[in-house]
Amino acid sequence: MEFRTLRDEDTKIEILGYFDKHFKNDYYELLFNTKTGFEILRGINGYPDPFSLVMPSMIDCGIMGHCKNRCEFCYQGDVQEPNMKLEDFKRIVDECKQYTNQIALGGRGDPNLHENFKEIIEYARENNVVPNYTTSGIGLTDFQVEVSKLCGAVAVSDYQKDFTYQALNMFMDVGIKTNIHLVFTRISAERSINILQGFDVWDKKVDLERLNAVIFLLFKPQGRAKNLLHWIPKTSQLLQFSNLLRKPKCKFKVGLDSCMVNKTKKFVKFSPLQKMSIDTCESGRMSVYVTPDMKLVPCSFADHEKYGTSIRDKSIEEVWNNSSPFIICRRQLRKYSDICPYEF
Repeated sequence: MEFRTLRDEDTKIEILGYFDKHFKNDYYELLFNTKTGFEILRGINGYPDPFSLVMPSMIDCGIMGHCKNRCEFCYQGDVQEPNMKLEDFKRIVDECKQYTNQIALGGRGDPNLHENFKEIIEYARENNVVPNYTTSGIGLTDFQVEVSKLCGAVAVSDYQKDFTYQALNMFMDVGIKTNIHLVFTRISAERSINILQGFDVWDKKVDLERLNAVIFLLFKPQGRAKNLLHWIPKTSQLLQFSNLLRKPKCKFKVGLDSCMVNKTKKFVKFSPLQKMSIDTCESGRMSVYVTPDMKLVPCSFADHEKYGTSIRDKSIEEVWNNSSPFIICRRQLRKYSDICPYEF
């Protein structure tokens, strides 16, 4: 574990931290603490902070090919395919472990239900890549919780059901860093705003002292949700949420996905330190999605057939750096940093 003191020359803010994973080339360095998830990316040798990386630092890995929950808002749609094979997952890790710090397990369904869940988690950790995942919590077992101790963090989707609260408690009871994922919609906006105002919207069913964070995810009307246009948040709701975001009154941390950052930054002026901690869309620049059938896609919300490139006969590095969908995605984001390249 290496201790570093880093100074941001623009804001004059000094950051101190311990890091046990370090990637460096002539243009930038990427430091990561595999225990806390603290990551720093900065330009070196007179170069600015990088717009994109030589390989993704985070992989959204769709290990699940099918799901029986059939949630009405699922952006993955009704596609039912086999789960990702263990050997395919290992290949992804083998190719990317030098550059990649975290791998988020996902796809169509709960990753903890994958037939090789234990082997997947263990292989990532053995190769110094931190696994994380989100689950509905339905049918969560003690075995799955025990395996999850190797994760950097887990998240439970906010279904507001008994299985939600049971899963949260099962994770927190064994000391796993546990988050709640809440999709921000026109319907959930009031609930989200109440959370930032410090109200216990879970009515004491969640131990808020032990909860690590609530992560707000922007609703995307695609897949099974393509007809739920009345779920799209109102501008007034985003404005009220954004105004509360800078100084939330809740006991736990608050996070946003990149899509939500794009929306809130239009309404709120973040502090210099907050600006250092958030980013707009990082698809195809810092992160990537891999489908269960081994297509590399800049973002999981992009059409997998239209924007996906098979890595069956190509390396991840080759597709990441040279395929048209990635080149076009970066070109769009370099010109307009706060847009979505795949508008829903």
